[in-house]
Amino acid sequence: MNDLSSLQRLAAVLAAARRDGVKLQSVDPDLVPLDDAGADAVQDLVLAGAGAIGAYKVFQVADGPGCLGQIPAARILASPAPLPAVDGLKVEAEIAFLVGAGLPGRADGAPYRAEEVADALSGAFAALEIVESAFVEAPKPAPLLARADNMSNWGLITSPVVAEWQILPLETVAVRLEIDGRVIVDRRGGHPSGDPFHPMVWLANELVRRGRGLRAGQMVTTGAFGGSHPIRPGETAIATIEGFAPVSCRLG
Repeated sequence: MNDLSSLQRLAAVLAAARRDGVKLQSVDPDLVPLDDAGADAVQDLVLAGAGAIGAYKVFQVADGPGCLGQIPAARILASPAPLPAVDGLKVEAEIAFLVGAGLPGRADGAPYRAEEVADALSGAFAALEIVESAFVEAPKPAPLLARADNMSNWGLITSPVVAEWQILPLETVAVRLEIDGRVIVDRRGGHPSGDPFHPMVWLANELVRRGRGLRAGQMVTTGAFGGSHPIRPGETAIATIEGFAPVSCRLG
């Protein structure tokens, strides 16, 4: 349900599962959000004590409805990054963007155009999104539960920013992901949105609708090339994306 009590109870269940490292098989059906708004409200409740939001993850296919997760600044690490030995982490090779000028919304309420969003970015970089779910691997949780669980985000590993990102062929970049020397992803292009920049426009306008907007200094990671892949203790993951410095992390 979407009454405040139910949303708070679900937020408490998700927060406890993450904190204690216990994977949930299911939750009380009465706690499952009714819609996207309810799931996003649970996200906000879970992250209320996590400090400033330093980044967002966003997913959008074509011009369909998008969805977002929030990444606390404390969970953004520069490559090469050590990770704590958290059970069940996965890695995703992604292209992310750095906001240079805030996009708080306009007085007339007109949405931002793609070129305006692009102009507000100070650069792009290769990233490893670190994925963690509060739920067991199978059966997969209902989509609204996964959305409430911050879209399964644990954190973000960043490489140096490339200012001239607009000259790069982002739709056809070569992407390689290795975990402990094993080649997991080796492809050209294949981003879920086609162009990794594409979801930025939806996100910028959606955050304005929510009354927060994108702020200068925040980052946005925009979806995985080749899906999510487990990383185990002692292993190192390295993503190499054409035009960017490699990005890596090691699980302790």
